[in-house]
Amino acid sequence: MDKVSFRKKQIDLVSTFMKSDKAQKEINNIYFQLFNDLDFQNAPSIGITLSMNDEIPTFPIINQCWEMGKEVYIPKTFADHSMTFVKYTKDTEIEESPFGVREPKNYENNLMDPPDLLIVPGLAFSKDRHNRLGFGAGYFDRYLAKYPTKTISLASSQQYYEEAQWPIYVLDKPVDKIILAKTDKDQQNV
Repeated sequence: MDKVSFRKKQIDLVSTFMKSDKAQKEINNIYFQLFNDLDFQNAPSIGITLSMNDEIPTFPIINQCWEMGKEVYIPKTFADHSMTFVKYTKDTEIEESPFGVREPKNYENNLMDPPDLLIVPGLAFSKDRHNRLGFGAGYFDRYLAKYPTKTISLASSQQYYEEAQWPIYVLDKPVDKIILAKTDKDQQNV
C-alpha cells in the first residue's frame, strides 16, 4: 500500500481507537514506561510537540519534565519544511501553524538544535528497524538528517506493526526506541 493510502487508513484507525476506553489505559502505561526510561530520565532537555486531537497527550509529559527540572523545547516549522526547537515555558505565547499545529509565536531566542532527546510523533511504527510513518510533511525526517540526536516514539497498540505496512524511503529516518503500550494481554504474559 502506498504511503498516502496507508496514512489515511491509519488516521481513521487511530482516531477511532483514541475515543475508546482502552486508549486511556494504554496512554497511562506509555507514560509510566517513558517516565521510567533511562534515556528520558538522563536527558537535561526534551524536544516534544504540543499534541493535537487523536494523539497521545503530551501535556502530562511536559509537566513531568518541568517537575524533573528538564528544559522543554517545542518545534517551530517553516515554509521550506525546516524546523527549529524553541524553549517552552508556561509563559510561551503559542500560535497555530497552517497545518493546525500549535507552535511558539516568537522563535528568535532560546533555541536548541537539537535537544538531548526528541520525542518524535508519528501515525505508525514498526518493530523491524524502528521505522516511523509521520504525518506527511517530512519535518522530522529532515531535522534528524541535519541534527542527529536520541529519539523515542510513543505508540499505542493501534500504531505498532511487526513489519512496516508502508513503503520506506531513503530519506525516512527511523527512531532509536519505540515505547509501546502494554495491553492487558501483554500484562498477562509478563
